[in-house]
Amino acid sequence: MNMLRPACVLALMTLTACTQTWVDTKYQQPDRFATWVDATPSPYRLLPGDDISVVLPFNIELNYKGRVAPDGTVAMPFAGNLPAAGQTLAQFGDTVNRALAANHMTANAMAMVAVTQTAAHVFVGGEVGKPGELALTPGMSVMQAIITAQGLLDTARTGEIVLIRRSPDGRPMLRTVDVKALTQQGDPAQDIVLQSNDTIFVPKSSIAEVDLWVDQYINKALPFNKNVNYDINGARSF
Repeated sequence: MNMLRPACVLALMTLTACTQTWVDTKYQQPDRFATWVDATPSPYRLLPGDDISVVLPFNIELNYKGRVAPDGTVAMPFAGNLPAAGQTLAQFGDTVNRALAANHMTANAMAMVAVTQTAAHVFVGGEVGKPGELALTPGMSVMQAIITAQGLLDTARTGEIVLIRRSPDGRPMLRTVDVKALTQQGDPAQDIVLQSNDTIFVPKSSIAEVDLWVDQYINKALPFNKNVNYDINGARSF
């Protein structure tokens, strides 16, 4: 058994080395995935369900904390029921300023808006400490999402992490991210900023796949004790 395992490992590693990408090419055809488009990072826009704070530095008694309602509005005392969803933080600040001025509360509130808890999410699966749904903070990158998911496992394929995003026409777009190149070489092309509903999948490394194969198809399948060594020259087991 001790002689068989290295041979199997070598064979599988040879097969793995012949594959340029973990993602099978048949799943990268144009009829299945849209061409990946790198969107320029844009300012965060408020979503229904976002928790926000509005600070008015010269009128602190008017400060506000609340949530964007399902209909996309914010009911702010002394300002009224304000449209919020789809606006950037700066735009919503201007909306607050105009409403307070129109209601004769203050001529220039200089409202500063921040998101305290976003309703936007991304999904992280595969070889990470805690797979699942994560709240998307403004500017969150693939690496930051992985860290939030309690980091990569030892079995992770760090050179080829899969990122899936919806294109404007609703089709999935796929690209891979080399976080090893990012962390060890500082490659800025791998520092991808996430968008709401992005999916990150971290596959197993080649070595992890080999170990799993050996365990499933050798250790658990061969009809003899794996701890038995065989002396070929002496034709005896011990």
